[in-house]
Amino acid sequence: MLNKNRERSDYLSALRRRAEDRLQKHEQKNQGFSLSAGDMHRIIHELSVHQIELEMQQEELLQSRDDMEKGLERYTELYDFAPVGYLTLARDSTILEVNLTATRMVGVERSLLKGACLVLFVDPEESMVFNALMERVFSHQEPAFCEVMLVHDDDPLAPRRVVRIEAVVQDDGQLCWTVLSDITLQKQIESENARLQATLIQAHKMESIGRLAGGVAHEFNNMLQVMLGNIDLLIARKDLDVSAHRSLAAVRSSIMKSAGFVRQLLAFGGKQIISPTILDLNVVVEHIVKMLERLMGEHIKVIFTPGDDLWPVKMDLTQIDQVMIKLALNARDAIKESGTLSITTKNVVVDAAFCNVHTEMMPGDYLLLEVCDDGSGMDKQTLESVFEPYFTTKSMSEGTGLALAMVYGIVRQNQGAIFSSSKKGEGTTFEIYLPRSAANGSA
Repeated sequence: MLNKNRERSDYLSALRRRAEDRLQKHEQKNQGFSLSAGDMHRIIHELSVHQIELEMQQEELLQSRDDMEKGLERYTELYDFAPVGYLTLARDSTILEVNLTATRMVGVERSLLKGACLVLFVDPEESMVFNALMERVFSHQEPAFCEVMLVHDDDPLAPRRVVRIEAVVQDDGQLCWTVLSDITLQKQIESENARLQATLIQAHKMESIGRLAGGVAHEFNNMLQVMLGNIDLLIARKDLDVSAHRSLAAVRSSIMKSAGFVRQLLAFGGKQIISPTILDLNVVVEHIVKMLERLMGEHIKVIFTPGDDLWPVKMDLTQIDQVMIKLALNARDAIKESGTLSITTKNVVVDAAFCNVHTEMMPGDYLLLEVCDDGSGMDKQTLESVFEPYFTTKSMSEGTGLALAMVYGIVRQNQGAIFSSSKKGEGTTFEIYLPRSAANGSA
């Protein structure tokens, strides 16, 4: 178009020059043209006007072309660098067009991505979801969406993206426009919120159970003390025969056994009567380990790794004994044949990031007591209920389910936190965080 206008302009310019030359000769010789001089001047003027109009049109066309080129550049930038991925797919999910954002999501260069099937970059376990999307879009001619995970066949360790795929069929029904939105971060946030919500619910449940158990145990303990006092008075009487004494002794034994369960419930509810003192945890644990070596048996090796320059901790010595023995016995039951019980202590500075994950804790200085066994381990469902009172995987004759509940209550009573991790067949680890004491001597 521009070339034709330019040719017409050049032609009119040449025509005007020829007309001017002839006019000049006519004026000189007063012959050669049948047109008058006025008519010739008018024609030359009209030709000049047409030339100016063509030159203006040429400038407008040049400006339009420049605007179109700039618009195309802006469109290309918006298309390629959009916050979402754009693809044009055939019925078999072959990629016909793709922008740069989509290539970054998939992790493949555009030259290699075009002509490939998008389903090849979807997690095989979710390919059926994507295929169902394509079937719905093309068969029912209606927009649809799905959420799938993308994979990289050439790099299995590359981070996987979760994307939302929205597809709408074109008018001819042979192609569909597809939009890829990266929702990886959104899914991570949703997962983290769900985890925190579950943690919060579990903490509230344990707090409620602990408050109920502690209150009931406290009242029951008072009744047991009254019963024990009356039984002792009866046993002290000398006018009772041997059979009566034996019966009363059996009742007293049952009361004492019940009192033991009550003490465990009080420990879980954090209502034990304690006398905390400033302790060196390494010294205390080292003393307990010697006893555990005899308690665990020859088939289980006990390894203690004390931390250097351990900070002091304020806690009742009896409670530390209870915690260590309960965890050791739990490990012994988990180790069917030969195995190892590893105990470690060290100083730990807990920051805000750690507390965002472990909501039971506040930032600060803690002593970490880690007890780890290589026994049978626990599945996820068991692990979630491991500290609940009366929860046990053992038979009624083998355990009451109060041991770990008691450990949990003791740790919480001392403003600490306890976490467990385990895998079936790979052992179990308990991490106990006890707050650092500011004092350096006995309380």
